[in-house]
Amino acid sequence: MSRPNVYEGEFPIAREELGVRGRPVGRPAGARELGASVYELAPGASGWNLHAHYGNEELFVVLSGEPTLRTADGEQPLRTGDVVACPRGREGMHTIANRSEQPALVLAVSTANSPDVVIYPESGTIGVATRHPFEPVPEGGDEGVVGAFRAEDNQRKAPPR
Repeated sequence: MSRPNVYEGEFPIAREELGVRGRPVGRPAGARELGASVYELAPGASGWNLHAHYGNEELFVVLSGEPTLRTADGEQPLRTGDVVACPRGREGMHTIANRSEQPALVLAVSTANSPDVVIYPESGTIGVATRHPFEPVPEGGDEGVVGAFRAEDNQRKAPPR
């Protein structure tokens, strides 16, 4: 088992358009039922789109900086040491941005359940993942489903009369 450090290491996950870089720490530490990653949010980072998970609960710990938590109820400034829990479903809708002029470092821990369905209400999108979306599929492994769909295409319609 390796012993990753939340303050050291490369960031193999990069979403430059969002101002976010990430590094998995849970699996490298030997976790099997928990996911954990460290995310660095650049100054001015928008972060991920506002979303809610239906398969996973998430917990965020601010390791450094002053990011902003946005939920369906509005925004709240966060500071180093703050802990935020986001339960499954719409009640846990969230995103974390960085409106400050200094980088922010956030530890994200989740229940790592699969499959997961994620709603993105602002873009009208639904994400579906039957496997970890950032890990490569082993040779001969099940590719599963990892994709995003327009919510309007997934609405159940009444049968014709």
